[in-house]
Amino acid sequence: MDACQNDVLRFYAMHPLPLIEPHAALFLDFDGTLADLAPSPELVQVESGLVGTLRALHTCLDGALAIVSGRPVAELDHFLQPLRLPSAGVHGAEFRNGAERIVTPPAPGIGPLLPRLEALVARHPGLMLERKSVAVAIHYRQAPELEPLVRAAVADALRDAIGLDALPGKMVIEIKPAGVDKGDAIAAFMRSAPFAGRLPVFAGDDVTDEAGFSVVRELGGVGVLVGNRATAATLSVPAPHVLRDWLHQSAHALTHLMAQRDDTANPQQPRREDPL
Repeated sequence: MDACQNDVLRFYAMHPLPLIEPHAALFLDFDGTLADLAPSPELVQVESGLVGTLRALHTCLDGALAIVSGRPVAELDHFLQPLRLPSAGVHGAEFRNGAERIVTPPAPGIGPLLPRLEALVARHPGLMLERKSVAVAIHYRQAPELEPLVRAAVADALRDAIGLDALPGKMVIEIKPAGVDKGDAIAAFMRSAPFAGRLPVFAGDDVTDEAGFSVVRELGGVGVLVGNRATAATLSVPAPHVLRDWLHQSAHALTHLMAQRDDTANPQQPRREDPL
């Protein structure tokens, strides 16, 4: 039995998820999926070894790995540096294709809404206002009892707004461009190389990821929920650290598979280094 088969058997003994296959197109949420949630967005920590694993998966999947997040692309690059992966930020309002280009639609009319939202946050210290390139979010993780107040304030702010809608998430409500979601972002990636023709796999944790789960299911792919709730995802793991372990194990197995193929194709060539 070779090392790759050992990796697979060891993983199945630990988790219900099958390892990532070489023909997959992998899409990953960031907060609550790749990284554990934190009291505020800037306090999130990236686990040691995660960047190396993502680099290995990106190589083994011929570039078919993208981050699909509510964060701006620039923040994703900061947390995952030096990687600059294909990315959809702000739920798809920002989109970086293989040419390293970020496409951002014209900013909607969020500016006029800010004074009343800032006043709300000033009155309630447990709230936090997060401004993004084309969106704004109110976090109430430190004051969950204020959820009804936040929902009412956002609904009032959007009453006369055009081209904007509200997107509730885990202890947060975001105001973003209407008609933009993670499902559309994944569908856009799947229409172009290197993602086209592959089996889509998307992992996420929040209700904001449900549009992505629905799209990958329609495309015959696999949705992986991090957590436990009603979902359109087909599989689940209980926590981000389990999801990361799945990624580490998959990267390790895929790297060995690539090395074996190289040895078969070029028996006289030295064995490639394991990037992990």
